[in-house]
Amino acid sequence: MKIVNLSNRLKLVFLLSFICNLSYSQYTNLPLGYNFNLNLELEFEQNIQHSSFKPIILSSENIDVESIIERNFFSNNNFLSARLFNKHLIEISGEDYYVGASLLSNLTYGNEIEESLKTFTNTRGFIIDGYIGQRISFQTSFVENQAVFPNYIDSLIRAQDFVIPGQGRGRTYYDNGFDYAKSSAFVSYNASKNFTLQFGHGKHFIGDGYRSLLLSDNSFNYPFLRIQTNFGKFQYTNLYAELQDMKNYLSFENNYDYMGYAKKYMSSHYLSYNLNNKVSFGLYESVIWKTNRTLGANGFDINYLNPVIFLRPVEYSINSPDNVLLGLNFKYKISNKSNIFSQIVVDEFTLNEMKQSNGYWANKYGYQIGYKCFDFLNTPNLTLHLERNYVRPYTYSHWNESNYGHYNEELAHPLGANFSENILIISYRKERIFAQFKYLDIIYGSDYLNDSISFGSDIYADYNNRPFDYGVEMYNGNKTDVNFMQFKIGYILNPITNLKVEFNLVKRKQSSDVYNQNTDYYSISLVSDLFNHYYDF
Repeated sequence: MKIVNLSNRLKLVFLLSFICNLSYSQYTNLPLGYNFNLNLELEFEQNIQHSSFKPIILSSENIDVESIIERNFFSNNNFLSARLFNKHLIEISGEDYYVGASLLSNLTYGNEIEESLKTFTNTRGFIIDGYIGQRISFQTSFVENQAVFPNYIDSLIRAQDFVIPGQGRGRTYYDNGFDYAKSSAFVSYNASKNFTLQFGHGKHFIGDGYRSLLLSDNSFNYPFLRIQTNFGKFQYTNLYAELQDMKNYLSFENNYDYMGYAKKYMSSHYLSYNLNNKVSFGLYESVIWKTNRTLGANGFDINYLNPVIFLRPVEYSINSPDNVLLGLNFKYKISNKSNIFSQIVVDEFTLNEMKQSNGYWANKYGYQIGYKCFDFLNTPNLTLHLERNYVRPYTYSHWNESNYGHYNEELAHPLGANFSENILIISYRKERIFAQFKYLDIIYGSDYLNDSISFGSDIYADYNNRPFDYGVEMYNGNKTDVNFMQFKIGYILNPITNLKVEFNLVKRKQSSDVYNQNTDYYSISLVSDLFNHYYDF
């Protein structure tokens, strides 16, 4: 009897200690989700000096996300209500540690009207983050999914070897569905206020737009090492990653030493500079090289591990077949509530050929220009986002597996190359009620089915299979027009995980010389909207 009483007392002490030690969530990385950040962006941009390389490591910025959330959303101090609607489901903290955990979900039921196709998504998972002491922070998440997608998404999945956009490879689920899972994690070490080391499995985004032409979260997760250094008005980021080429598989019969999918490495440098409180820009360079370059060599080149060297001269000096990408990111704050942003990406470039204006194939470049305004028309929480993206044919592609891609997907823009895109996004929030309208006007030139000729849209196609060297114009190939319109309205249940109930309406029209497709689709969801899933193409 005494043992039972002691046990009950210990449980009571633990419960009281748990309740007393509850603290606000300390996100170590700001989630990449566009809509999650939209709820916070106006405020944290005033505090975070370098915001173009994402996810932002908040532990190095000393920014408390939940304090910002509390100012933006009404809170409830009732313990049970707070757990469900304002904070992590579970929070455990002490003087020098914190752990927060929540469930993740995407329970969606939809209908593609014209095809009478019933769609659904059934996602279950969790996210855990926290810190130990002043220097170590961590996060891990896992989701398991079954889904039936609208036809235009289903076609893409089957065309890219059952890879779900941004979420890994799936397997068939009954007749027309897919079963797939995704996990991500990282550990950060703040060596000092100027230096942060992060090792994990995830993805990144460079820029201030909805899309990125430098590096985006379009593809699946990858293992990475990120080194971030802050000094004065500068922030310097090194990113090392291992990528995978799903289109090339070596079996046991080919070569035991190289059995499996082909691997490649990426080394990237990004230097961000704040000229003043209005102007900031960043310089980007990246090199991708394949592992199994020759028989008996693993292809890992130590030259690219130097954190401060210029990669293009190194690549040229060793006479390598590697793929180097250069880029510029720019942002100008018109006011505290509006800014213009831009990107330029250069894959290859020949000035003499450019002067001739002869459509030389190897002039591979792209640009982005955009405008964002918060409290648009003096209306609180009304946000206007305008953006144009333009990428020349064959940009990001290569003659071997060293293209700018990972897991059958693009590391930059989901459309690859040989496209232009205009984006309009209008978002509004009143406390927890939100609405969003999105419109995309897209033109691209695709390759023809069952034809080996590359017109420059598919970055995985060998650019040596091009039809001509000169006269390479935009939208060569099968010129395709896409109009994508989406409307969402819903209610945010918990801003920490961006858990919300939403109604979604999509109208999509695709037309070309060889194929036309119209999609009218609606759905209702209970979804934790922390991650971007790009279905708008």
